[in-house]
Formats: sequence, structure tokens, C-alpha cells
Amino acid sequence: MNVFDVAIVGSGPAGVHAAYPLVEAGLRVTIIDGGLNSKKKDKEIDDFSDANLLLSSHVYDLVRESSYAFNKTYQLLRIKSNIEIIQSLVRGGLSEYWHGICDFFSEDELARVGLPIDEIKREYKEIARRIKLKIKEDLDFHSQLLLVESKKKNDLNNRVYQAPLAFSYRTSSCIEDLKRFKNFTYIPNQLVNTVKEKGQCVEIKTVGIDEPKKIITKTNFLILAAGSINTTRILLRSFNLFDHKTTFLTKAHCLIACLHLRTLMKKEHVEKSDLGQLVISSRETNRGLGAFFIQLYKFNPLVIHKVLQYVPLPKNLASLLLSIIAPSFMIADIRFPAFESKNKFCQLRKGVDGKDFLEISFKESDKELINNKKEIDKIVRQIRTLGLFSLKKVNDYMTAHYAGGVPFQKKAGTLSVDVKGRLHRAKRIYIADSSTWRALPAKSIALTIMANASRIGKNVLKNFSQNKN
Repeated sequence: MNVFDVAIVGSGPAGVHAAYPLVEAGLRVTIIDGGLNSKKKDKEIDDFSDANLLLSSHVYDLVRESSYAFNKTYQLLRIKSNIEIIQSLVRGGLSEYWHGICDFFSEDELARVGLPIDEIKREYKEIARRIKLKIKEDLDFHSQLLLVESKKKNDLNNRVYQAPLAFSYRTSSCIEDLKRFKNFTYIPNQLVNTVKEKGQCVEIKTVGIDEPKKIITKTNFLILAAGSINTTRILLRSFNLFDHKTTFLTKAHCLIACLHLRTLMKKEHVEKSDLGQLVISSRETNRGLGAFFIQLYKFNPLVIHKVLQYVPLPKNLASLLLSIIAPSFMIADIRFPAFESKNKFCQLRKGVDGKDFLEISFKESDKELINNKKEIDKIVRQIRTLGLFSLKKVNDYMTAHYAGGVPFQKKAGTLSVDVKGRLHRAKRIYIADSSTWRALPAKSIALTIMANASRIGKNVLKNFSQNKN
């Protein structure tokens, strides 16, 4: 049996960026992955109204566009939760639906999460070069006006600025890039069940997704990068930690539909789209993290037909009215940080059918709910001074940003890692995704996941070299 130097589970932002330093150093590296085709349709599912995915309209389009992948994912990675959870076994993971918005964590945010500040700041520079991160890009008409207006407001409590972007970045394309190295192997269509350290290697037991054949892969070192939810699931199952509660984090957020009056009846803002993006961050902090982070999206006029049913006018008149007003709509996506608590947890359970499922509970305290409401009220007043008038608010937890499960700890816990990313209860298992984080900042997290994964890959490389010598 071929033994790899390093095996990585998952092909998302963590997996591929943990792989690069190892592959470039000449180690025999494999990525084991679900690897489903995100564009493949499932002919058996034409109507999602009764599909047992229990997804709201927020993710309906995501499901419809990749019905096969999402149907398979929710069949194989069973979840019971009081909030909506998005998972994906597609090649590239959830990054396949990532629109490229990035931001850097502050030193306080890195410290609160549990990441080493200087190391991550160095990795930020390397990742920015690798993904061709664009710090500046032309803003659309909406954002230009808002940025100019914000500079006139000396008393504005929040910071309005242009966020860095990685246009059309998909980590699945990194797999193709890694394949040019002869020492790299990509193994798709595999669902990882358990991992176990045995002597000088780690055994990874997988089962085929399309053909349910069980396979054992051996590696000197293992990096788990399956996303915080599924890395946690794999380890809970591997160590037989059923009914053990561990940390889980996601972000509460609020979507506000706004009307940007300065753009009404103006043509400039319909000529271009998908340009640079404007964000608003809080100058205040909440337990070391920014109090909120707002991404401003221009409303897509192509989805006008979806809102026609809510307009109490004849369809033709409603369509005409919306076509005039819609280009002046904006969406303010407000996200709040998340912190560990007893009411935010996940645990692996056994179903009555003998199959396991991950139970996730996410309940904010009364204090957190009151604080978020106060912040939203302040935000509505603040964005009004910029010319954005709030029309409707939707509070939700529907986000693909997750963390926790196997947190950083100085002393070994039941399920924890050290600062180098090594699992305390193992010598050859490392974790590169956000399951190790102790808090979840309101900002976009992909760039920091990549930077930390690259750091973990280099830590494994050092360990491998020391063991070899």
C-alpha cells in the first residue's frame, strides 16, 4: 500500500492552501475529498418544496443550481439543528459560491481567535500574492457616491472603506494547479469516516460516494481541512465521542433592503456590475472583536420577477415600477461576531436507524440579542446619513461562516489543538480550518482561513523534516 507523506481532507480554502507549501517542498501529498460536480443536476429532484433539506428561500437558488451535490451532501452529512446549516461536498467546498470579498483581521481579532499574530500577518502577504488579491478596484456608481458622502461626515462613528477582492476565485481551480506537480494526488468521491493514528502513520477510512466501497489510505501526517463542522464530525466519530458537547460558532446577521435615493433615474449605475465592494466596519469593539461588519451589495435587477408577487399592483404595472426603482436598491448585510457559550454547541448523536448525525444548537443570550438590536438601530440611523433608507429588515443566522469544535487550548482538552494546530491527543494529526478558532469575527473569514492553513502546512513540513532526520 502506498503511504503518502501528508494527506489532507478537504479541497476548500484551508485544504488547498495547506497543500501548497508541502507540495512545493517535494513531499508526496494527497487531498482526499468529496469532489462532487457543482454543476451536475439531479434529475430526481425537480421540486425542492418537499425535499428534506429544510432550507429557506435564502439558499433555494444555491440548491437549485447544484441540486445533485447538495442532495448528496445532506444525505451523507446528516444534521439536526435549530438554525440553517450550509454544507457542500463539491470540489472546492463552499468557496465555489464565494464572491471574493476579503478582509484582514486586526491584531486584537487574531489574538481573540487564538491565532499567532506575526505568523498570520506574514502569511497574509503570501496568500495575497497567490490569489492575486486586489486591494483597489473601480467601484460601481452606488459605492462611489456612498464613499464620497462618508468622507463628508466627520462625525460618522463607523469606518466606510473599499474591501480587498479576489475576483472569481475558486479553490477548485487550485486543484488543477496542484496537479501539475507529480508528487500531488487528488482523490475525489470519498467520504471520510474515521482517522486513527497507528504507530508511525495515520489510517484514513473512507467510503466511496457513488460506489460505496471502503478504502484505507495511510499517511505519515494528516491535515484535517474539511470545514469546522465536518472536521469536528470526523474527530468525534474517530474517538467515539458520541454525545460529547463541543464548541460551535456561527454569525447572527441582519439583511436590510435599502433605497439609495441619489441613484434614482440615473443611468450611470447600470453600466457595470461586480466591481470593487464597499464595506462598513465598527470602530467600536465587542470583547476584542469589531462590533459588526457590513457588506453592501447592489440589488440584482435580474431577480425582479421574484419580488413581483409581493407588490400589491397589477403585474404589468408592478414590473414597470420595479424596473425603474430596482437599480437603486441596495442590500446591507450586517454581521455580528460570535463567542463561545454553553448554548452554542454541537455533538455527535446516534439515530434510531443506527446512523449518526450531528446535532447543532445555536442560541444567543438575552444580552447578545438586546445588543444586536441596539446595534442594528444605530446602523439604520448611520446608513441613513449616507443616503440609504431602510425598507425592510430580515434577521437570520443563515451564513456559511462557521468555527469551533476543536479549539486552541494551552492544556489538552477532550478535543483540542495546540497553537501549532496539532491535535493534543495525537502526534501526527493537524487541523487547518476554522474549527480551531475560539471566536468568530464579524468580518469575512476566507483570507484568514487561507493564511492559517498555509501556516499549518509549514508546521507539518517542519515536523516531517525533523522526523525524517
